[in-house]
Amino acid sequence: MDKYRIEYIPVCKLSVVWVGAQRPYDEKWAKSIADNFDPDKFDPLVVTLPNGQGIYHLVEGQHRRWALQMYAAKMDPVNNGQNEMAPCRVIDEADPARAAEIWLGINKGRKAIKPVHEFKVAVTAKRDIECDISKILHDVGYKVSLAKLDYHVSAVSALRLVYQRHGAVMLKKTLQALSALWGGDPQAVCSPMLRGFGIFVNEFDGHIVMKRLKAQIGERYTPWKFKEAAEARKTASAERLDEAIEEMLIKEYNRGLKGDGRLQHKHR
Repeated sequence: MDKYRIEYIPVCKLSVVWVGAQRPYDEKWAKSIADNFDPDKFDPLVVTLPNGQGIYHLVEGQHRRWALQMYAAKMDPVNNGQNEMAPCRVIDEADPARAAEIWLGINKGRKAIKPVHEFKVAVTAKRDIECDISKILHDVGYKVSLAKLDYHVSAVSALRLVYQRHGAVMLKKTLQALSALWGGDPQAVCSPMLRGFGIFVNEFDGHIVMKRLKAQIGERYTPWKFKEAAEARKTASAERLDEAIEEMLIKEYNRGLKGDGRLQHKHR
């Protein structure tokens, strides 16, 4: 167990120094805590050792820290509550990776963490799988984000699934295929598409001619329309959506193609 002590520290000395080791701040959530504040129910915040400027990194409790300041500001409007003393569990750590790992452990089973935020903190914590996936994304030109922008992907559970089921190389080839077909369209890297393309690329790696795949699918469908067609197939069959996506890929790839170039399942 980490050695720690309880100290009372002014809230102005408490901050998220290592942004990657925490989820983003949600002011609405902090205000909700402040509106229902009860000093007798205030648990100590968890902080690391102070940095060179005397600021303690908040491992856990950033929303309670701001709620405390909001609550105190009502009684001390001149100083805006920033001198309020907060009980803190001070951990003898000064490493962002360790701070991130502690945050992940503390928050397991607590208020739901958005998967994207958990993934990013896991990268900061230097967890192997998330670091490998992050490197693959960077190599292909993607980044993990909730933003609906080109080359942004939020389906981190699907990324982990493809990585764990098919391996790092197949995840990279899956992302490269999706990028080749639809550029950075975020709809192309939604969870079902990642999983379905992952199955397809893993099964037919070495037999797929990317130029044909792009002509038959990328130039004839948008990602949304392709997923919509797969959903219709799923409704009419007993397939999962990722399986329906793979079968649609095979069907469209083979359309009008004769001879050895056709894709066929080996063991079905």
